[in-house]
Amino acid sequence: MVVEGSKERLFDVAWSKRADDLRFATVGAKTIKFWHPADITKKLNQTGTFGKATMTNMTSVAFDEEGWCYTGGENGHIQVWSDACTVVKQIKAHTSMVTGVVAEKGYLLSGGKDKKIAIISTSGGNFKLEKFIDLASSFVQSLDLFNGNLVVGLKNGSIIEYKDVLQEETKEPLTHMQSHHSGEVWGLEVVDDKHCLTCGDDNRIMLWHHCCHTTAERVGKVSDHKPKNAAKVKGVTSSSQSIYPPNQQARAIAYSSKHGHIAVASNMGKVSIREYADFDKKVGKGLKDAQEWCEVVRYSPCQKYLATGSHDNHVYVYSIEDDGTYKLYKSFNKHSSYVQALDWSQDSSYIRSASGDYEKLYFNIADKVHDPAGAQNTKELAWAT
Repeated sequence: MVVEGSKERLFDVAWSKRADDLRFATVGAKTIKFWHPADITKKLNQTGTFGKATMTNMTSVAFDEEGWCYTGGENGHIQVWSDACTVVKQIKAHTSMVTGVVAEKGYLLSGGKDKKIAIISTSGGNFKLEKFIDLASSFVQSLDLFNGNLVVGLKNGSIIEYKDVLQEETKEPLTHMQSHHSGEVWGLEVVDDKHCLTCGDDNRIMLWHHCCHTTAERVGKVSDHKPKNAAKVKGVTSSSQSIYPPNQQARAIAYSSKHGHIAVASNMGKVSIREYADFDKKVGKGLKDAQEWCEVVRYSPCQKYLATGSHDNHVYVYSIEDDGTYKLYKSFNKHSSYVQALDWSQDSSYIRSASGDYEKLYFNIADKVHDPAGAQNTKELAWAT
């Protein structure tokens, strides 16, 4: 059976936990409906009424074992609903939108955009705030409680678990999963047969243990500040639906085992060199020659050079000193469209690059020149990728 629940978008649905109670509830924009699919003496659904309570959009819903219904409101309140489908109490639980609620064995737990989890006891109809748990990194998207253990899904793509969360002392959470979460993943680099690196629109650099199919081993930030040049943001960046500013969005990543470095290209053209052992530890001041965002970065097989391909139509090649210093070796400007891919020859003597107008060019690294006959001159060379 398919029944239209609302003209507006529905945000959540939950079944009653009371024995032999086959009700469920759906919530949406300023609307809650209680459904009675197995009770022929009642209408199929009944719209809840706020009464004297403040009407608000509801984002989440949960029932407890006694049949009480709880909804999380956009205004930071939790509404308590009776069998009569009316609000009998509202609790000011958060300073901003409530994003998730769960009720279990005399406790009501909620998460909000204020990056807090509220734990409220409900014994005998008396609601008492037991404690708040502060979340430093993100806010709750969903949560569930089982045998005193709380599992939380966060907006930033992480899943964490608090053991014995109802005890007075809150233990440090276990992290079961981390991931990218806003916009797109752009950069991918294989480190070895066990690890790979990724970066994307969400201000994250992540190291993965792909051999064991496990979550990220290490996470770093693309940038810890907002862009200072608003005009440059408009003119040199690629489009994105990320919540983060362009300088916190990464577009490409490369790894050097010899130097223990990673190179991360941002959506504003800057290439930042980091320590592989600590993604937030920068090496030097960054490479700022590109005037637009760079779609590709590659270390040479000999690891004496780093090449970047930019949307300003240039290929930039940097030499790397023994002390880890990067210097601009040559800027090639032969492309008539943006550079979207490049490759090194195995002996690091040539670069071949492709642009947005389907042109492929060859560059002799030792002579620092474009080679118009590169396709012919490199026929015997093996390529890195």
